[in-house]
Amino acid sequence: MKKMIMIAALGIATVGMAVAATAYHLRDDQPINYQELPAKAQEFVKSYYDGIEVGYVTMDRDVMSTEYEVVLSDGTKIEFNGDGEWRDIDAGRSAVPAAIVPKELRLYVDEHYAGSDIVEINRDRGGWDVKLSQGLELEFDTAFRLVEIDD
Repeated sequence: MKKMIMIAALGIATVGMAVAATAYHLRDDQPINYQELPAKAQEFVKSYYDGIEVGYVTMDRDVMSTEYEVVLSDGTKIEFNGDGEWRDIDAGRSAVPAAIVPKELRLYVDEHYAGSDIVEINRDRGGWDVKLSQGLELEFDTAFRLVEIDD
């Protein structure tokens, strides 16, 4: 009898956790106020995009993490992790502000693709991805060594 009660309790707990996780996950791309962004993300936007109006901000809450997306009036999209650190910047056809791009990446692009702007940059644990204005996509490891070119 004890086994049956334990199995039933475990089953109910599992179903309850699944329902809670699903309800929590349904908050994808929820619009939020700019002031609800982590302070670090707000400071980033103010530092590098001062004078450009914020179009909208969304929060994507998952069971394990929270991410934010800021879309500016010029079309730039910036993704932040839950701590407010930027992960991805897509400036459309405009150049990503040079001060954001690590020096090693800027030097590589200037040397090998003179005249091209970095219009998108992504960083993660595996390294860096950049997209150039001419359409090339370059992938670098964490030591800024080129590992892949995609056109």
